[in-house]
Amino acid sequence: MFSTNTKTKILNTLKTRTAHFGSPINSFNADCILFDIDGVLVNINSSYNLAIKKTVNFVLKNITGKANLNGVVTDEIILRLRQSGGFNNDVDATYAIVLALLTKGGMDIQESRRFLSIVAKNADEGGIVSVESFLSSSVSHSEVKKIKQLLAYPAPVGKSILATVFDELFYGPKLFKKRHRLKPKHFVGRPLINNERVVATQGTIDFLSDRYNGKLAVISGRSRLAARYSLGPIFSNFSNKASVFLEDEKRTYAKPNPYALNKAMKVLNARTAIYAGDSVEDLLMVKKVEEQGRFKIAFVGIYGCSRRPMEVIKMFEEKHVDTVLKTVNQLPKILNKV
Repeated sequence: MFSTNTKTKILNTLKTRTAHFGSPINSFNADCILFDIDGVLVNINSSYNLAIKKTVNFVLKNITGKANLNGVVTDEIILRLRQSGGFNNDVDATYAIVLALLTKGGMDIQESRRFLSIVAKNADEGGIVSVESFLSSSVSHSEVKKIKQLLAYPAPVGKSILATVFDELFYGPKLFKKRHRLKPKHFVGRPLINNERVVATQGTIDFLSDRYNGKLAVISGRSRLAARYSLGPIFSNFSNKASVFLEDEKRTYAKPNPYALNKAMKVLNARTAIYAGDSVEDLLMVKKVEEQGRFKIAFVGIYGCSRRPMEVIKMFEEKHVDTVLKTVNQLPKILNKV
C-alpha cells in the first residue's frame, strides 16, 4: 500500500488538485504543448473502457457458448494493464484479457479477476507479447498457441472477430462503415463513442493556443476519425500536420515508441515542449525521446478522468513526473504563476 509520506502527498494533491514532483512547469520555457486525448482531453470511462468489457463478454460467449463470465472485467484490471506500459491500444488489452481467460479456463468471476490481476502484474512494455509469454510459461504453451489462432489477433478488422466487435461497439454502424468500409455484422446499436465527454474547455485551448502561438498538437492511440468526432469544435485548434493518430499508423509506431512525439516536435519546429498525458505509455514515450538528446520535454500527469485517482497519482509520484494536475483546465492558472 502507500507509505505515510506518499499518502499525505496524495491526499494533499487531491485537496489542492495539483502537485509538483519535479520542476514546476511555469518556469519551463516550452516552444509548444502536446496532448494525449484519452483520459486527458476526453473522458473515456464509458466508451473505450466499456468497449473492452462488452467485447470480452461477446467473444467469450461466442467461443464458449456460456455467459458465466459476463461482467468479469473491472476498471481496476484495465488500469493495471495500462500501467504496465504496453497497452496504449485498448484492443490489445481486450485480446490479452480474452486470451488469459480462455487459456486458464474453468474459473468463476472472482477467480478470473484474481488471475487477470496476476497477468497484468506480469505484463510489461512488451504488451501482448509479454502476456503471451507469461501465459505460455505459467499455464500452457499449447493452449496459448491454439487460442491465438482462434482469435486471429492482431489481424485487422474484418479478419479478427475480436478487433471487429470492438470497433463495431465503439464506432457504431455509421462511423464503423466510414472507418473500415465494411457493414457491421455483430452490433447495430448506439455507438459507445457517443458516451464520451470532452474535458478540455474551449477557453483552456484558446489560452494555450495564444500562449504557444498555435503550436498545439495531439498524439493519440485513436484514429483521426475518432479524434475529430469526439473533440468536436476544439479539434481544429490542433496542428493537422503535427498531430499523430496511431490507430492510422503501423502497429510498431504505437506508444511508447518515440516515433509520434519526434514527428510532432519536428513538424512544429520545436526543441522544448510540455506534454500532458495520463498513462505510463505517455511517460515512457517522453523519456525515450529525451534519451535521444534532441528535445527537452516536461511531463504533466493528468489523473482526473481515472476512477482510481490515488493510484494514478502514486504512479506519477514514483515516476517523478514534473507536475500532476486533476484536469488540463488547470494549465492556464499553473502557467500564469510566477
